[in-house]
Order: sequence, then C-alpha cells, then structure tokens
Amino acid sequence: MIWLSSFPRSGNTFLRNVLFEVYGLESSSFYEGLGEPLNYTDFPFVKTHMRPFELIPDALDIPAVYIVRDGRDTLVSMAYQRKDIYEPDSNFRENFLEAMIAAEESYFGGWSLNVQDWLNRASLLLRFEDLIQDPIAQLSRLSSLTNLPDPNLSKLPGFDDLKFGQPKYGRGKRIALNEEEELAIVRKSFRKGKAFGWKEELDRELQNLFWSYHRNTMEKMGYSRSGGLIAPEKDFDYQVMKLLGIETEVPDRKMHILIEANKLLMHQNDGIKRYLLELLKALYPVVQNPDSRWQIDLFLKGRVYSLKDYGKNLFDAKKNENHFNRFAKISKLIRGFLKQFVPKSYREKFTQLVKQAMIKVGLKFAKYIAKFVYFFERLKSGKEQAKENFEAQLGGLEMGTYDLVHVPLPQHFEPFRGTNNRYLLTLHDLTHRLFSEYHTANNVQKAEKGLQFFIKEQADILCVSEATKTDLIKDEVLSEDRLHVVYAAADNQKFRPNLNKNKGLYTRTVYGIPEGPFFFTLSTLEPRKNLINTIKAFDDLLDEFPALDIHLVIGGKNGWKSKELMQLRHKKQIIFTGFIDESDLPILYNEAEALCYVSHYEGFGLPPLEAMACKTPVIYGNNSSMKELLENYGLPADPNDTDSIKQQMQKILFDKEFTLELKEKSLERSFDFSWRKAAIETLAVYEKVIIKNTQA
Repeated sequence: MIWLSSFPRSGNTFLRNVLFEVYGLESSSFYEGLGEPLNYTDFPFVKTHMRPFELIPDALDIPAVYIVRDGRDTLVSMAYQRKDIYEPDSNFRENFLEAMIAAEESYFGGWSLNVQDWLNRASLLLRFEDLIQDPIAQLSRLSSLTNLPDPNLSKLPGFDDLKFGQPKYGRGKRIALNEEEELAIVRKSFRKGKAFGWKEELDRELQNLFWSYHRNTMEKMGYSRSGGLIAPEKDFDYQVMKLLGIETEVPDRKMHILIEANKLLMHQNDGIKRYLLELLKALYPVVQNPDSRWQIDLFLKGRVYSLKDYGKNLFDAKKNENHFNRFAKISKLIRGFLKQFVPKSYREKFTQLVKQAMIKVGLKFAKYIAKFVYFFERLKSGKEQAKENFEAQLGGLEMGTYDLVHVPLPQHFEPFRGTNNRYLLTLHDLTHRLFSEYHTANNVQKAEKGLQFFIKEQADILCVSEATKTDLIKDEVLSEDRLHVVYAAADNQKFRPNLNKNKGLYTRTVYGIPEGPFFFTLSTLEPRKNLINTIKAFDDLLDEFPALDIHLVIGGKNGWKSKELMQLRHKKQIIFTGFIDESDLPILYNEAEALCYVSHYEGFGLPPLEAMACKTPVIYGNNSSMKELLENYGLPADPNDTDSIKQQMQKILFDKEFTLELKEKSLERSFDFSWRKAAIETLAVYEKVIIKNTQA
C-alpha cells in the first residue's frame, strides 16, 4: 500500500484515473470520520488529504507520494467546488478567504501546513504542473516505490477526457443520488486542468492576501508570485530537490562560519537582536542538510555551539513533534469515545472542536517548553561535548578553524582582540557619529572603537541599506569590494493582514484603545525618533479639525530625555501604551489608519516594513534609508516640519481612494523583502568574501 496524499484539488483524482486507465491499478481513499471503505488498506494506492499524524495506520514504513500544486490554483478550485457542488448559496470570495486562512487548522491544516507536514513524511513529490504536462514520465518515478505494470499508453486520458467522460474516480458518489447527478458533478469537479489558472480568477487584493499568508511555502516549493515555476535554492531547498528527484552535488569541503551571537542572550528584544534571530532562523535549514557545504557555528559567552544543535530546540518545527503527536493521539482517543456517546448530528462539530483544542494546547505547550530544553540539555551534557569539539576560548580560532567570522554589531568586538581571523561586520547605522546627541557617551565610544577595530582588521562590511553604505564611505576610505548591502526584513509569517476583527477588538481592550480610527507610532521614547514633532502635528490636526474622532497611540517603553513628550494639549486623545508584546504588534498595525514613523534617521527602519506587511500605510521621515525603502510606497514628511507631518495625516484621513491604493502598494512593497532572501544573499556574501580571501 502507498499513500497518495495531497491538499484537496491538487490533482490527486487525475493521478488515480491515470493509474487506473494506463496501469490497471485501482485505488481507494481514506478520510477519517467520513465512512472510508473498511478494506481500503488492501488497495495498492490510497488517496488521502489527511495530515500524516491523522493517518490510520500511521506506520512510517508505508511509502507516501505527495502531490503539490500552486496553492492559488488549489484554493480557487476549492472555493468553486464548494460554491458549485456542496453549497450553491455560498460566495466564491468568502470561500477562498476561509480556505486561505484555514482558522484553527481547518481545511486539513491549510495549504501551507499540509504541504510542510507532508514534506517531512513523503517518499516522493509530484508537482501537478509537471504531472499534467507529462503524466507517464512523472508516474514512472513511482517505480522507486513499487513495481509498476507495463503502461498501456493508448489509454492515457487527457483532462478533457475525464471531464466529459465517465471517469473511474471523481464522480461524487458520496453525495450524488444517481448516475446523472454523478456525471453532473464530474463536469463541475474537473474544472480546468491547467497550471496557473488562478490568474483569471483572483483580483489584485486576493492575490496579495494569498501571498502574504502563504509566501514562504510557495517559494520553497518553487512557485513565483507572478506565476510559473522557479529553480530551487540548492542551499535551502535540498529536501524539495531530493523528493523531486533533482540531483545535488556533494561539496569537496565545507565552508566554516562563526557568527557572534551574544545578542541572543540579552533580555531586550531590540532591532539588532531581531535581526540576528531572524537571520539565524532563516539560515537554520541550510545546516540541516547532511550534505550542506556550510558549517555554521555560534559564539555565545566564550563558547561555540553549532547552529544545527542550537536551532533544533528553537527553530525546528520537529521540536513540537513529540508533544504534538501525544496530543493528537489523545485527541483521537477522545473522538473515538465521543462517537460512542455523542449523537451523530452533534458529533462532527464537537469532535472538531476537541481536535482543535488539543492541537492548540499541545503546540503552545511545546513552544514554551522548547525554549528551556536546550539550556537544560547543555547543562547535562552539552558543555562537555563543546569542550571536546571546539576550543572554549576564542584564542583557539587562531588555528584557522573558521573561514569567516561574522559579527552582527561593532560594539561586540572586544572578545576578538588578539585573534587572527577574517571578519564580516554587519553595520546597521552610523547614528553614533551622525546623531551622537541621541546616544549615551559610553555607547558612542564603544561603537566607534568597534568600527575602527574591524576597519583596521580589513573586515568586509555588510550594510543593511544603501543609505548606511553611503554614510560609511563619506567618512572612511574603503574599497568597494569590501562593502555589501543585504536588506533586513519583517517576519512575514507574523506581520500580515488580519482578517479576524475579533482579534482587533480584544487587543484594543488590552491596551486601552477605544473604538474608532487611530494613528500608531512605535519606538522607544527617545529624541531620535522625533515623537515630539509627531505629537505636535497631531495636536495641530485636532486644533484645525476639533470634531475629529481620532487618537494617537504611542507604543514603546520609556527611553531617555522623554519628559518633553508629556507636554500635551490633547491628552485625552493621545494614548501611551508602554511596552507592547511582540505578538500584539501585528494586530495594532492592522487596526491603525497609518504608522507615523517620522524619525530623524534610520539605518533600515523595521517598523515601517512590518506595518506595510500588514497593509498599513506609513508616514515616514524623508531621509536616510526610509527614502530608499518607502519612496512611492508611503507618505514622506519633513521631520522638522510639523505642518508637513500634519498634511500627510490629513491625506490618510480624507482621501479614502488614495489611501486604499496606498494600502495595496504598501503590501506589495513588503513582498520585496524576506528573511529567506536575506539569508540567501548573506550566504552569497560569505562565499564571495571567502573566495576573495583565499585568492589573496
């Protein structure tokens, strides 16, 4: 027996019919709780849309073929199937959005989660787009799992043959009353049978919403935003390449990278820590490949740990697997018990609620426990292993252990004094020089010492924006080949449009934000962020339009020199939330009319990008990297001119057509940035620097 698994509407039925017509192989199906045939395990192939842990039997030695299709095509087809067959009164758009969101892991987990689960379980991967182009070539790959009979190519059906004929599978026998209804269902069920038909069905807004929710998995599976297939990234997509049968080269030797990572141990979650954490998370899949050409280690408090070990407990989805499976099995037992005692009319909904609750609790439990597991494991055995595998002190690195040492913050230069290494420094900004009045004297001194150390060491410098690079070469004589630009990004799994208004109401209540529109600003309360002029502009707006029902919400903890911010004229309409939990940020971005981020200077500017990823317009300071990221995608304002800021606030409030267009443009601009892209480009910089140093 072989599982034929897929997310619904991915071509599974087409595959079953080809197997039957060309090879004479029958198949059955398994959908837990829907009255599956009792003898389904006797068939050579069994179709399912269930997730791996839901299978019966769930033995891992049963081979599985997973069929994947562009998620937009699957959801379009699913939305029409529901409208045309199951619920004629339903609305296509609402059906699409419901399946796209897959709240509480409905719709077989949703497209992305279903795909990700099966990548870790499948023996073979078939792409629908390849399958319909050359079915025989794709089905011949099944010979690695089973002995296929000789094909009868004369019986190979085309998609139209199935749509307008009487196929063995896909006739809707579960819901049809007679053969005539079955054939009517066939006509509706086999819709187009072509790749990338979604372009004819989805408007701009739906395309953007889908990409914001499923971008990561789509790119991993080789689907582009514009439509079409893209080549996999050999360092990141080795798992997909292996399942697709694409051969990969085994490198002659690994390139060894050490990343200074002490920022991870600091309590405050500032921009530098988020940069480091997200970069490591994006690089983690690279080191999971046993044939990877990269060995990436982390330097933490004088010791060295492999990213593979460190990431296993912080980033790897498998860290939840044991907890997840336990809760899933308990859920199965409870559902079985309920079948004995709960009336049939209530059973389906009740068991689904139980399942959702158990999974949700299990994952949440695993999430928080996993953060502690790594450190306790290290206390037991990790320290001894670290001593055995690496020199505990950095002095050991003088022996040439690493091809490159990456330091994400110049202030962290001190442990590297006296060592002999090749360095790559990430430079986020030069505010310690350009706006020294906005820093403590100690931080200015330490940042400058660190920068000069790495310049003296002939380090390559990775800038997070062209603006930062430009600022650097104004003051320092550096060769162009030592300077690199790789943009940071927002976490696009977290920051995206929110379509659940109940979440917005709840989060507003938590932070004391009343109903109605509000402008949002986010930063530590300090002079460089220019909050005082934002507040003055808001005051001027209310003076001019006293009847406006609008608030200014200022999120962030108190910094230094913030007393002036409290000199407010319209106190009742200005809300200081204090520290905002990161999990609440996406909701507040979504609820806001716009993000006001009229800073005097930014090396990159992460909050504006996070806001744009939530489809929220940004009023930004027309300077530094903000021009680079936001020009033509936001509303520029002069940080020193409160009237300029006020005018842009008015534009957001009173020009609704402009604002709606700006929302779409903001979201589309956010698609230009991702941590996957940043990690790919960072590895390219590593390789370039290593080759250059080798040839020197």
